[in-house]
Amino acid sequence: MIIETQHMPPLARWIGGVIGAPLLVLFMYKAVTTGEWLEMGIASAVLLLGLGGMLMWLHMRLEADEQGIQLKIRPVLRLQRNFPWEELTDVTLLGAGRNFGGWGIRYVGDGWGYIFEGNQVLKLKLRNGKTRYITTNSAEDILRLFHRGQGKSAMK
Repeated sequence: MIIETQHMPPLARWIGGVIGAPLLVLFMYKAVTTGEWLEMGIASAVLLLGLGGMLMWLHMRLEADEQGIQLKIRPVLRLQRNFPWEELTDVTLLGAGRNFGGWGIRYVGDGWGYIFEGNQVLKLKLRNGKTRYITTNSAEDILRLFHRGQGKSAMK
C-alpha cells in the first residue's frame, strides 16, 4: 500500500500571503477612513481565513493499493475520489515538469487535475472516456499496482 500526503507547494502558500497581507491592509484602511469597522472586520476575517486556510492547510492524501487509487483532499474541501483498477483503461506517467497553469484542482483541457507538490504526473484514462491527472512521488509503484490490478481483472 502506498500512502503519501501532498501539500500546496511553498510558492503557492507564499503567493497567498502576498495577496492576503495587502488586502488586509486595504480593508483596515477602508475601515479607518469610512468608520465601517464591523463590516470591514468581518470581510477581513473571511478573506484571511478563506484564502489563507485554502492555501495553507489544503492537502491531498493519495492512497494506492490492490483495489485502486483513492484521493482525499482536505480540510477546506471534503473531496474524495476513488479510481478502482477495473474502472481504469490506462495509467501513463507524463514527463516531469508538465505545466498545468497552477496548483490545486484544475481543469486542464481534457480532464480534471489534482495538482499538488508531487514531482511526477500520472494520467488516468477511465472506462467512461474521462481523463484525470494526479501528482505523486510514487509513480513507478502505482504503475506496478495498476498492471498487477489489470492482470487480476483479466483473469476474472
